[in-house]
Amino acid sequence: MEGEAKNTRLLAQPLYKRAEVEMTNRIATGRWPAGYQLANEFALADEFGVSQGTIRKALVAMERRGLLMRSPGRGTMVCKTTQEESLFAFFRLRNESGEMVIPTPAREEISSGDPTSREIEVLGPDCRQVIRLNRLRQNGGTPFVVERMSFDVATCDGMVEDLPLPGSLYPYLHERFGLMIMTVSESITAAVADDDLAAALEVETGAPLLKVVRVARDLSDRKVELRDSFYRTDFASYQIELARS
Repeated sequence: MEGEAKNTRLLAQPLYKRAEVEMTNRIATGRWPAGYQLANEFALADEFGVSQGTIRKALVAMERRGLLMRSPGRGTMVCKTTQEESLFAFFRLRNESGEMVIPTPAREEISSGDPTSREIEVLGPDCRQVIRLNRLRQNGGTPFVVERMSFDVATCDGMVEDLPLPGSLYPYLHERFGLMIMTVSESITAAVADDDLAAALEVETGAPLLKVVRVARDLSDRKVELRDSFYRTDFASYQIELARS
């Protein structure tokens, strides 16, 4: 009976929502890559066997989610992740004046290898090889964060050959591999600089650092990135704003 109830709820799902889910899956699987120009509403309605009004409602919902961009005379296309959007949505470091600290890569290293148990736990049991990207970021010539990132080779095959990588990584992941980062979860803890971190960040060994662990998910809610970031605490602060709705 429980299975029957679930099927009933699925059948009761609005028709536009089912069209939205199918079109979202096409983006998530790369069938519709970044910048892809969709057919017009009449053609989509014919393909999905629904009315033009139903398709329009699904497209509007996807536009509100930031997946599509619709403009008169130009039609509808799959959105590209921009550097500005990536910084605004996922970067939280501010200086004393409250201004966003814009990071620029100072040094990066990339390698591949067998995943650790922690990487398998985050990236999934099917992960057989990982790509590890280590970056030192600076602002105005001052190093302020070391980032250590891990990706499943199966989702980012070819990244090693792409060095040097763009400063803003998420637009690159979207256009190169079809990975549209939609959500991230982060945990913040205190840490101290070991010899390697101290040398990279130009601080004393044992200096206090802010450690931010990030897990990023793509459009299909798949975990695609594990990132450990180590920030200097004397350069800027990690800030978020909360609003009561």
